[in-house]
Amino acid sequence: MSAPAMRGTERVLRIVLAIAIVGGPLGYLVGGLLAPAIHTSGASTIDANATADPVTNAVHVAAFVIASFLLPAGAAGLAYLCYRRMPWLATIGGLLGVVGWLPFSALAALDDLASTMAQLRDGGSYAALLDQFTNDTVMNTYLVVYVVCHLVAYVLFGIGLYRAGAIPLWAAWAMIASSPLTIVAFAFHDGGRTAVGVVALALLLIGGLPAAQAMVAARRRTLP
Repeated sequence: MSAPAMRGTERVLRIVLAIAIVGGPLGYLVGGLLAPAIHTSGASTIDANATADPVTNAVHVAAFVIASFLLPAGAAGLAYLCYRRMPWLATIGGLLGVVGWLPFSALAALDDLASTMAQLRDGGSYAALLDQFTNDTVMNTYLVVYVVCHLVAYVLFGIGLYRAGAIPLWAAWAMIASSPLTIVAFAFHDGGRTAVGVVALALLLIGGLPAAQAMVAARRRTLP
């Protein structure tokens, strides 16, 4: 392949990764803001979906689905961005990030399932089934992998990207702080959990903006 063609394909790749770095957290944030219920019982979740605006509820599910594709790609992009100067942090963070975000598809499908149940006649009768499905071994495994892996990954990304010169210190701290805030969110209920989770996602998005800019700019000092 000629040098111009190589540069062209590389630029397309970098643009796609930059979109994923920003678009993944953004989609997650939009979906979280519009979700009628988060981490509630099956009965409460179905009731909330039944009374939710159909358009905003559809947008919430669509945003989660889009995020489920972009988030693993975004994690790979962050690893690529700091690989040359911080190969071990990039490799470990990249693997944890991709593995940690892959179960998000199952979590997005769970929201779609709740929305579908709410539209059925006597949808409330499915509450026990939704609870059993949400808390079974498979879904709990997905949840543990999702929580542990992606939260550790963004701490490593924050350190690695800053030390590689790809993002400023404030962006690194925003990225790192998103992980403990996400853990804190689980200590709250309903509105409090949503509010803290939104702040954590906003920090992740803010921290990713300079990384996406560096990816598109293709500064030689930061890219392999």
